[in-house]
Amino acid sequence: MKIRSAVSIATLLLSAAALVACPGGNDNKQDKPFISRLRNSAQPTGPSSATTAATSATVAATAKTNGAGATGGYGKGAIKGVVSFTGKAIEMKVPKKRKEADVCKDKEVMFNAVVVNDGKLKDVFIAIADEQLEGDYSSDKPVTIDQVDCMYSPRIQGAMADQKLRIKNSDATTHNVNAALGSDVQFNKAQPKGAADIDASFEEPGIYRLKCDVHPWMRTFIVTTDNPFYSVSGADGSFNIGKVPDGKYKIVAWHARYGQKEATVEIKGGAAVEANFSYDGSEKEPAENAGELTDLF
Repeated sequence: MKIRSAVSIATLLLSAAALVACPGGNDNKQDKPFISRLRNSAQPTGPSSATTAATSATVAATAKTNGAGATGGYGKGAIKGVVSFTGKAIEMKVPKKRKEADVCKDKEVMFNAVVVNDGKLKDVFIAIADEQLEGDYSSDKPVTIDQVDCMYSPRIQGAMADQKLRIKNSDATTHNVNAALGSDVQFNKAQPKGAADIDASFEEPGIYRLKCDVHPWMRTFIVTTDNPFYSVSGADGSFNIGKVPDGKYKIVAWHARYGQKEATVEIKGGAAVEANFSYDGSEKEPAENAGELTDLF
């Protein structure tokens, strides 16, 4: 696995060695990338949700047809749905360590690991699973993460393999960006106030967790896929994946606290189909993010 970054490997290693790992989280390495793992697992458990349409305007694709009958390139279909939450949500509070950190302590910001509004779950990543579409998908539009009020924004988003990732620091304090796929650290770089953006990219599909060594409650996720057909549920739990070609697909959903769900959909004649996922709070913490809330409040 490689990371494409403006920082040399030697610089990254020196930076990583000079920093103390932040507490919390789980560094168990993933056996397989998330999308591939889900594609080969058991029967679908439910449907899907979220509000961020996929695909950027500057994406190029070569249309092909794969063995499953799905067409590569882009189409006119859509996958829409809502992510519901039927159980009792974990109460979010202000992380206690904020009170010990300069700059961060000046503003009380509620943690955002679990956000439920009127029975709808925010920040669930939904995507067409990998290796179902053959196409030369790429984008020259960078995926952007900002550090604002000592929190990453957004909480989770998707990216295609090799798509540029741009990390900003809008805070008046030093942060540290520690990016890993399981226990495999991709880069570990300090970003002081006013520092240049960090540019990088990920080659392998999977869930990449970014955390801060200086402020251990800070966490965000980049789910890297081989296609642009993904979305993230909004505050109302809804999602919309557009420009989907005709075909039968396995859809995967992942939440950083409640883990994964699956569904299957079939698009014919460029129609829109519905897929809805439901969580109840009893789901096991995913290995990619186990222990995030331990001793946080």
